[in-house]
Amino acid sequence: AAIANSPTSPFWWIAWAGRAPRPAPAQASAVDRDWLRSVALDTWRYFEQHVGAHSNHLPPDNVQTVPHTTVAQRTSPTNIGMYLLSAACAQAFGWIDRAAFLARCEGTLDAIDRLPRHRGHLLNWVDTATLRALPPAYVSTVDSGNLCVLLLTVAAALDALDKPVDAGPTKLPARRRHRPGPLAQRAHAAALRCRALAESHEFGFLFDERRRLFHIGCRVDDGRNDAGHYDLLASEARLASLWAIAKGDVAASHWA
Repeated sequence: AAIANSPTSPFWWIAWAGRAPRPAPAQASAVDRDWLRSVALDTWRYFEQHVGAHSNHLPPDNVQTVPHTTVAQRTSPTNIGMYLLSAACAQAFGWIDRAAFLARCEGTLDAIDRLPRHRGHLLNWVDTATLRALPPAYVSTVDSGNLCVLLLTVAAALDALDKPVDAGPTKLPARRRHRPGPLAQRAHAAALRCRALAESHEFGFLFDERRRLFHIGCRVDDGRNDAGHYDLLASEARLASLWAIAKGDVAASHWA
């Protein structure tokens, strides 16, 4: 009993994790909501200012503002996915319209088509001006997982652009009430591209079958995986694990 009641015992942690959930917290105050919205808007303004034709529709990794503004014109799969997600959120909040959101997605997808790939994976890092990989060419497991899941999320947002608006009673048959217009057709095509890109990533070669864990990444030039591995469920690579299992690239036993 003494061992089971000690925080160093696995039984203690199992009991702690199995506690009844606490009551749901009260809704955020109006002040908190306004602050959170301002943070979201500032996040979008970063991308809005620094992503466009001048950057091949790819987001910079960071912008230094002191002592003077310096833009790091390199990007990673995570950066690209976060930019697309931010654009989807900007459209949902009403900061940009559907056409602008779609145009941004198409521009970035077109740029991705021109980027170097390795077994479906984009590389860390890529020069946003030349679209060339920065040496050493490298595939990051966690970055690829982030990008894939974010692409699926953005695809759902693009599909939502095709939802018809209820115009009230009509005499037209139900099957004829909604005919996708040009924008909706483009949005559907962009969503398909997002899903195809996510599905093209191969994760099996990054997986250590003996340890049932993912390698940190792969050095493309010599095809060798890093000796280091990501940890279990607490790892930042959870999205990569979840997507790789969903694709069937690795066994579900990896999750446990």
